Amino acid sequence: MRLRTFRGRDLASVSGEARATLGDDAMIAHMRVVRDGEQPVIEVVAAEAHEIARFRALLTPEAPNVRVPRFNRRGGMRPFVLALVGPTGAGKTTTAAKLAVHPEAFGEWKAGLLTLDTYRAGAFEQLQSYADAAGLPLETVYAAGEVDGALRRLAHCDVILVDTPGRGPRQGGDTAGWREALRALRADETHLVLPASWRPELVEGIRSLYRPLGVTHALVSKLDEVPSDAIVARIAGELDLPARWITDGQEIPADLRAAGPRVLGTLGIAPAQAASA
Repeated sequence: MRLRTFRGRDLASVSGEARATLGDDAMIAHMRVVRDGEQPVIEVVAAEAHEIARFRALLTPEAPNVRVPRFNRRGGMRPFVLALVGPTGAGKTTTAAKLAVHPEAFGEWKAGLLTLDTYRAGAFEQLQSYADAAGLPLETVYAAGEVDGALRRLAHCDVILVDTPGRGPRQGGDTAGWREALRALRADETHLVLPASWRPELVEGIRSLYRPLGVTHALVSKLDEVPSDAIVARIAGELDLPARWITDGQEIPADLRAAGPRVLGTLGIAPAQAASA
């Protein structure tokens, strides 16, 4: 979503400037008081009406179509694969666990977990504890050559949730191994997980950084760590990717929620009708 920023001494003049620039049906996505030198000013972030309509569609994407037959490289059936990528501390591991067991994520479908995060101390143990508590199978992959074996062992699952290291695609050295493994998995969806505390002006940079990994969706996490949901709409708008879920706490699975109602609510608009799988 293309956002424009306007500043002024009072809300009426700033809103008027936004509407004069973007049209009478311009929508305000975010408003705050900032300082311009010694004086406080009103800052409004707004978008054109058609951009808002497109944004609403992005936040009510179709459900993942687990039912469609998928085939591995040997011609056999394979599960639906959803990978989570993003910076360190984004909450990918807990998000994978939430998606695996939340009834509104994949419902009756049997989920399995797979981790490529063999770098962070305690990463496997954390995911293993979630898997044990929920009775979910878990596989660890260290290199691309291990992917086929892991997928065979998880072939009884309908969905595989993939956790990845919090390392950027441009980092060299030992990061190449997990990136090659991710490519070998041929994920049906790859969700960029980004904390709500991330500065909106840096979002495009992080999206470009992870684009080589085949990112298809966005997932804004840790809404509980920001004072207002308003900033989340701006982050989601800057990501400009379909977003199905957000997270707002550590509780598994309760703190996974549909993105549309939460994010669009900050704009005062209702979500579009989401299509079913």
